[in-house]
Amino acid sequence: MKKNRQKLKITALAAVLVLSFTGCGNAVEDALVPPVMPVYNPVEPGTVEVLRGDLKPRFSAKLELLGYEQSRYQFSMAEFEEVNNIYGLKLDEIHVSVGDRVHAGDVMVSFHSEMLDEQIRENEKKISEANLEIDHLKRVSAIDSDQDNSAEISRLNREIEVARLYISDVNEIYRKLNVISEVDGYVSYVNNALEAGYLTGGQDMVVVDRSDGIYATDKIEGFDFKAGETYTAEYGNLTRKLQVVDPPEGQSGDRVYFQPVDAEGEMLEKELKLEFELPVMKDVCYVNQRAIFKKNDMYFVYVVKENGMRTAVVVTPGDTVDNYRIIKEGLSGGEQLELP
Repeated sequence: MKKNRQKLKITALAAVLVLSFTGCGNAVEDALVPPVMPVYNPVEPGTVEVLRGDLKPRFSAKLELLGYEQSRYQFSMAEFEEVNNIYGLKLDEIHVSVGDRVHAGDVMVSFHSEMLDEQIRENEKKISEANLEIDHLKRVSAIDSDQDNSAEISRLNREIEVARLYISDVNEIYRKLNVISEVDGYVSYVNNALEAGYLTGGQDMVVVDRSDGIYATDKIEGFDFKAGETYTAEYGNLTRKLQVVDPPEGQSGDRVYFQPVDAEGEMLEKELKLEFELPVMKDVCYVNQRAIFKKNDMYFVYVVKENGMRTAVVVTPGDTVDNYRIIKEGLSGGEQLELP
C-alpha cells in the first residue's frame, strides 16, 4: 500500500508538470525555447504586466554631421624646443576667433623671431645699398663712356640676387612656423594660453572643424520623411531648424538627410537631437522590453502563473516605443512576465 501511494503521488506530480506547460489564449510555445522547469518560488519574483491599449510614440534620434573632421594645429615638444632654441619664437598675432570661417591657406596665428627679422633687415639693406651703387656706376658711365663698370654692376646684381634668396628662405621659415589652415572650415578652438602670449609644445593652438554640412539618421519603420519638410533639432539649450533633403551623392538611401536652414557661414554642431511625436498606435499589445529574451534568433518571455510557476512562451516582437516593445504574436495582454 505504501508503494502504491508513492506511485500515485509521482503520477499526480507528473500530471501537474504537464499541465504547467500547456498554453492558453494565443500563446505560442516551441521546443527550441531553452527548457525551463516549472518553478515554485515562495518569494514573488520581479514581474511586469503585459499591457494593451493605445501608444503615443515619440521619435528620438541623434543626428550625425556627415564628413565631420577636426584639424589640430600644434608644435610637438621636439619642434617647440627646436624653434624656441634656434629662433627665439614669439607670438606676433592671432588672426582668428572661435566661430570664424577660414579657408585653406589662411594664416591663423603668426609668429616673429628677432633673429629672423634681423636677417631680413640685413639683406634688405644689402639690396638697397647695392641698387644705390649700381645707379651711381650707371651715372658715371653715362658721363664718361671710357669707364666700363659692367663687371662691377654684374657683381652687385649677384649680391642682390643672393640677398633676395636669403629673404626668401627666411620667409619660408616663417611660413612653416606660422599656423596656416590646411582646410576650409570653422575655428572651434583657440588656446587661451596662446591668447595670453604664452607658447607651449604638445598642446593644440588652434582647432578647425570641417563637415559636409548635412545631418543624417536612420529611417524609422512606418514613418516617411519627405524632402522639403522642416523639423527643429536641439543642441543643449539651443535649437536649429532643419529641412529634409534628398540623399547626397554617394550616400545610402536607407538614411534620412537634413540640411540646416539659414545656416550659411555658421559653424555646425557635431551632433543634434531630433524629437517629435509619431501617429498614435491603436490597441496594441506591449511590454517592458527588459522582459523579452533572445536565443538563436528566437524571442521569448517567461509567463509567471498565479502559483508562482513560470513558462517560456515564444513571441514575435515589433517596434520599440520608448522602453516598451510591441508584441505582434504570443501574448494578448494582462499576463505577468518575469524580469531578469
